[in-house]
Amino acid sequence: MFSTSYVKDFDKWNEVKKKIDGENHSSVFRVGEIRWVILGVNVGSEIDGKGESFNRPCVIVDSFSDKLVLVFPMSTKLKNTAGYIDITLENGKKVSVCIHQAKTISPKRVLKRITTISTSKVQDLKNAYKEFYHL
Repeated sequence: MFSTSYVKDFDKWNEVKKKIDGENHSSVFRVGEIRWVILGVNVGSEIDGKGESFNRPCVIVDSFSDKLVLVFPMSTKLKNTAGYIDITLENGKKVSVCIHQAKTISPKRVLKRITTISTSKVQDLKNAYKEFYHL
């Protein structure tokens, strides 16, 4: 049986997306930061943002220019399955990094900084991503 508790609100997301696209701001960020990122409402099993602004924590993995950023979304649900890498944050909280849901986004979607992870932990995540996708 399918859960009916979550309904994807594509119309509301479209309004938020138009607002974001029209803004001139872009965030200054560093690789290894965990930031709130506006991911929106996506199709099928693609990871969605939550709340009024459709955001979720993500690790900043790479920056290709001032126009594109690679992020790995995160989840508080720990899963012992391929594509999820559990890490412990500096406050002791364990989270899963969803490397199988990697996303290239505009810096306009990047919001408030939550915390950071070490350069070596970022490299571990990149290596796990490469291994997951056989790169």
